Amino acid sequence: MTSVLYKVKAVRLGIITVVVRVLSKMDVKLYRCPNCSADLKFDPDKQKFCCEYCHSEFTNQEINNMTQQRTESEQEQKNTRQSQGNVSEEQRVRDEEFAENTRLYQCPSCGAEIVADMNTAASFCYYCHNPVILKGRVDGMYRPSKVIPFAFGRDKAVEYFNNWAKKKKFVPNDLVSDKQIEKMTGLYVPFWVADAITRSRLNAKGETVRTWSSGDYRYTQTKEYLVTRDINVEYDGVPADGSKKIEDSLMEAIEPFDYTHTRDFDMSYLSGFFADKFDVKKESVFPRIQQRMFENNAAAMESSCGYDRLIGKQFQNQVEKLRWNYMLLPVWFMTFHYKGKVWEYAINGQTGKISGELPIDEHKMRWHMALITAITAVIILVAGYLIGGFLL
Repeated sequence: MTSVLYKVKAVRLGIITVVVRVLSKMDVKLYRCPNCSADLKFDPDKQKFCCEYCHSEFTNQEINNMTQQRTESEQEQKNTRQSQGNVSEEQRVRDEEFAENTRLYQCPSCGAEIVADMNTAASFCYYCHNPVILKGRVDGMYRPSKVIPFAFGRDKAVEYFNNWAKKKKFVPNDLVSDKQIEKMTGLYVPFWVADAITRSRLNAKGETVRTWSSGDYRYTQTKEYLVTRDINVEYDGVPADGSKKIEDSLMEAIEPFDYTHTRDFDMSYLSGFFADKFDVKKESVFPRIQQRMFENNAAAMESSCGYDRLIGKQFQNQVEKLRWNYMLLPVWFMTFHYKGKVWEYAINGQTGKISGELPIDEHKMRWHMALITAITAVIILVAGYLIGGFLL
């Protein structure tokens, strides 16, 4: 299981009373999911509006409350813009500056798109190692709001990787060769980072089992309890990468990142590094983020129960006050092409944590086994000769 990669701000856990609400009358409206903007459909069995895309569920009152909150928030933002001046003009200037000072390179082989500042030229694809071609400028919509800068340089990253890879006996020599290592790239990976308040409920049957012996008999006592748990958790910074090229599991494995080092994005952070342009929208990564939050909630509720086992577990989950940040997070990235497969490696550019699967050089392994077999055979022959001489 992946380690908890986000900060839990507040938790409330306890037993609650189940209240059944019957919605007797509803206005006919077209609702959209507050989390992912997909259409909501009314489920007569649950008496709730359900999202088929992210599986969120809402009562009519909850939707009305969230709609009112959104309206109030938009009005507050509008008032802020009016009091502070033309913020949208400032945003337009920032976007134009980003577009003017960045260059987009595209790999004609695998389609990867690389973003670099105007003074850093990309010559090869970080993924397939083929030459890239200059495509043009980067649209301002891809300008991130936040960035975590690299904490160490390429030499330290190479040291981390070599120490990690050389611990394995049968790693191909080419993996740690100078020609391969020079392909290691300082890459800012695009991440969608979500803050949210979640509410989860667990309904189940808890069992405690006690066994004892008396005389020739052994007894088992099973007690059953109706269990309800409720938990409210506020999450700060649940990440999901926005790149199709890079495996999601690889990025999750090098987490967590320390958000205390987050900075407002500035073009200077791109100097000497590359960035991947996001090609997965936040609406598409939301189910992954939601699942991670709900799994964490479920584990917290189950651990609080204290029974020998839980049967018939049913969960009800909801996300509220979802907020997004588009961030660039630092990763030293490298791919290794070996026997028709692409092996991916990632080093957290902030902590040095490494992830990736190492290939096995079968030729090297066979020679190693043959050597062990030969040495073992010699030892047996020598031992047999010495024992035979001793008996004579």
